[in-house]
Amino acid sequence: MWTMSWDLRYSLLIFREMRKLLSISVLALLTACGEKHKSEEVSIVEGPKNILENMTYTIDTVLVDTGDDILDFSLGYSTSPMPDGRFFYFYKNLKMQKIDLDQLNLVDSFSLKKDGPNSPGHTFSFYALSDGNFFFPTFHRPSIITSQGMKIKSWNLDQEELVEGFPIEPFSMGNRVILDPKRLNLYSLPMNIETRDHYFAVIDSLENRKKMVELTEFKRANKYLIRSDAEQKGEFLHLQQFNELVLISCTVGNGTYIYNPSLDSLFYREFPHELVPLGKTGAVKNKVGSRAEFEEELKKLNHDISYCSFLWDEKSQRYFRFASRAVTFDTEGWAKAFEVYFIAYSKELELIGEALLPISTRPINPFFKNGKLWSYVNVDDELGFAVFTFDF
Repeated sequence: MWTMSWDLRYSLLIFREMRKLLSISVLALLTACGEKHKSEEVSIVEGPKNILENMTYTIDTVLVDTGDDILDFSLGYSTSPMPDGRFFYFYKNLKMQKIDLDQLNLVDSFSLKKDGPNSPGHTFSFYALSDGNFFFPTFHRPSIITSQGMKIKSWNLDQEELVEGFPIEPFSMGNRVILDPKRLNLYSLPMNIETRDHYFAVIDSLENRKKMVELTEFKRANKYLIRSDAEQKGEFLHLQQFNELVLISCTVGNGTYIYNPSLDSLFYREFPHELVPLGKTGAVKNKVGSRAEFEEELKKLNHDISYCSFLWDEKSQRYFRFASRAVTFDTEGWAKAFEVYFIAYSKELELIGEALLPISTRPINPFFKNGKLWSYVNVDDELGFAVFTFDF
């Protein structure tokens, strides 16, 4: 077990000059001869505290016993924890492997159909649902499949009809598709490929378009797209749902769209970070002509701040997320070490804490389980997790 703790008092410059709310009561007493005598009573109420200011943590590394089974870590696999973190699923080539995170062993393995009515179709990703079923966001026919391999719900999307009236490529309706299990709505982030403008789409259980809104606040992400004749690198949008709310965020900055499906309302919120940079501020060339030029611009892009997706901790009833920026690079311009920030938000999505962590790599595919943060690690081609226990 590797254990680490530290005092963040000297690395945190958070909430400097904490806002102070001054409540001033002035009592004006007039004397009989007309003179004024003033006395002031001033009370100072501290603003919101940074809950991560004195945070400490420990890290335990645990390994999963797969028995006689093998997890294939070559390209093409996908993973998903259940929302409560009890089970973790590993999926590749139609084979689903179920891991018990309480016992840290592989407890089940089964295969889905390649063809026929119960096939998930051509997909590399999936999401484990709280009822034990799986959502497969396949390009044309997203579906829900049970652990017995039976398809119990699918959407046959007419993508041409869904984008009618909007400058959106029909195939992009399959971009970042997620499921609202309660309403059986689908949410996605279609886009105009030429302009790189993104939209938020809501599709109901009857396969009809319920909402389509351009995400204009994310237009600034287009400034950070680097293209060459052979490759490109740019910003990434995240689409998630927790506690009924749909969160749409972007690596370009801290700003987040929040969609309330009960009210059918979408609004944009930015957070008043003081330690973590609010968003990218540098400049890059959008079109480069050589690999060396691409690597140079990639360094500039990676050295700027990048915000990760949100995490939800059921135990503390708080949201968290990471942000990072590269500080060292390999010879091809890809990041090797990072400054890593950890951020906390209330259930009402108010900023309540931020900290610079003394680690140089970002946690991989992190999720919360029983108040602890779990992050995937590969230990000599064996599945493991770094488990963070926070104290703040």
